[in-house]
Amino acid sequence: MTPRTATVSTGDVTLTVSAAGNVNAVGARTLSFGASGTVRSLKVAAGDTVAKGAVLARLDAGDATDAVDSAQDSVDAAEEALATAEAAAAAAATPTAGGTSGSGAPSPGGGTGTSDSSGSRQGGGSGSSADAVFAAQERLNNAELTLANAQRALAGTTIRAPIAGKIISISGAVGSEVSAGGAFIVLAGKSDLAVTASFSEAAVARLKVGQAATVALAGRASDPVPGTVSQVDPVGTVSSRLVTYGVRITFTDVPSDLLIGQSADVTVTTASATGVLYVPSGAVTGIDGTSGTVTVTAGGGSTVRTVEVGLHGDQYTEITSGLRAGETVVLPG
Repeated sequence: MTPRTATVSTGDVTLTVSAAGNVNAVGARTLSFGASGTVRSLKVAAGDTVAKGAVLARLDAGDATDAVDSAQDSVDAAEEALATAEAAAAAAATPTAGGTSGSGAPSPGGGTGTSDSSGSRQGGGSGSSADAVFAAQERLNNAELTLANAQRALAGTTIRAPIAGKIISISGAVGSEVSAGGAFIVLAGKSDLAVTASFSEAAVARLKVGQAATVALAGRASDPVPGTVSQVDPVGTVSSRLVTYGVRITFTDVPSDLLIGQSADVTVTTASATGVLYVPSGAVTGIDGTSGTVTVTAGGGSTVRTVEVGLHGDQYTEITSGLRAGETVVLPG
């Protein structure tokens, strides 16, 4: 029987580990209304993708709008009152018309007289004018504070997306009564969607953050999505004496049709060698450290040759010396 053979080639050798997992929202944001009221409109549904700043839901804002209008009227009135008080104070501070004869100047009768006090006295009531300005300013400050609070309450009747992402869940419907601060919408950003997979104790020893990975999603296994190891749990989970470790894989580019809970098969590249000589791993036998043997065929005969090996990959083994590209090696029967 003619033995199976393979050609010594140049290319890449990789070593990988694999595990099954699921798509999860690992950093979802809980959104709530800033006011209590009745849900008037709901613009999204679970699973929808939204842009940053998009309106997601609104409350009936009639009362809040009326409160803003009333507060604005109070601010306008307070500004007018302050302007009036400031004008009155300015008038009171202006000296009255008419000169003075000067203190100690001789009188027409030849004696020493005193100046007319009305010639040097400022308008009366300056203290009360200052008090009026202070009171008007205080009224304006209070009116502006009330307006700011009313505007915040009005803004709280609308939920907007703080980031672009996917709606995970909604805790209510149009007509629902909600309380300020109560969880209403859960939103996951694109970077918050990741695959969490459980790797064996032996496999996780070869994993580290930053390694390249591919994710084969259910329903599209033939089109794997690139990703990166972003977290390796330091504590394992024991089940029937089997220890597994959770590993998070983040997507390089999150698929638009990604579903929360979707199953996925993850493959992580733990080592690689690029542009090297390699043969199928089965062609190398008797490996001891970095040495092994291969059977080379040429001219109708075969010889056993010692080779130096590098990376032992999933399918191929790197050859660092002892073979040339294009030579033919024998594979096990």
